[in-house]
Amino acid sequence: MDQKMMIDRAQRGDMNSFAYVIQQIQDESYRIANSYLLDEAASMDAVCDAVEEAVIHIQKLDNPERFNIWFNRIVIHKCKSHLLNSKLIVFIDDEEVKGLVKRQTTEENLELQAFMKQQSPMRRLLIQLKYVEGYTIEQITEMTEMPLNTIKAKIYNTFKLFKQSRRWSV
Repeated sequence: MDQKMMIDRAQRGDMNSFAYVIQQIQDESYRIANSYLLDEAASMDAVCDAVEEAVIHIQKLDNPERFNIWFNRIVIHKCKSHLLNSKLIVFIDDEEVKGLVKRQTTEENLELQAFMKQQSPMRRLLIQLKYVEGYTIEQITEMTEMPLNTIKAKIYNTFKLFKQSRRWSV
């Protein structure tokens, strides 16, 4: 069945349809949360909290075709809340940053992973949404509720910083 039909059913109270739709995007939502929080357990909590919120507010979704953006916006808000409310301290281990790049051992990938670990959660999130999940800048604007030019600038500046860091490390 198509997603729009399942969301229409979910809005009428069919929880099986809602569960089906959530299953379709849960991996993507988890990757988004994990790129923001860098903590598996906290990321799962954020996605679970987002599911609870989405169940409560599914009737407020005006356009079922925008469900993924709407839901991922909730996930992002839950990640922000988690960081603010729990005063979470993120301990970064030596493992690769999950979801940001494919697992390869090239020197450039290792440099990129180390660089991304040093970036703010929002910068990691923007790179994740744009280059890993494949969202457009306009969709990212809607999800993050940030101005379009701010998002473009943050992405551009992140790549500029990466290029500069590579120049200094050579």
